[in-house]
Amino acid sequence: MEIIQIMILIFALFAFSRVYTNIKLKNLERLEAIFWGIFWILVIITTLMPEMVSNIANKFGVGRGVDLIIYFSIIILSYLIFRLYAQITKLERNITKIIRTIAIKNEKGS
Repeated sequence: MEIIQIMILIFALFAFSRVYTNIKLKNLERLEAIFWGIFWILVIITTLMPEMVSNIANKFGVGRGVDLIIYFSIIILSYLIFRLYAQITKLERNITKIIRTIAIKNEKGS
């Protein structure tokens, strides 16, 4: 096992433990917990069995397993960024509504 594999494995185990902790503390919704749990388990599996990823990559027509992982990572990260953008936009609208309501109440009270 290469040093990078050991480092990735240690980090993935740590991240998985954080997912488990956040599940116990109820900081994650069910779907989020399932997504992140599966994600880190897949990271652990692919770290321990890189030849499996290469075989899957070949079936997708990609030369190397690492390239397939990068492609999927870019897709997943793009989707997560989109979700964060949508949530931030929604929060900004809610904050604006709250501030307007408070301002109107303060104006009437003055």
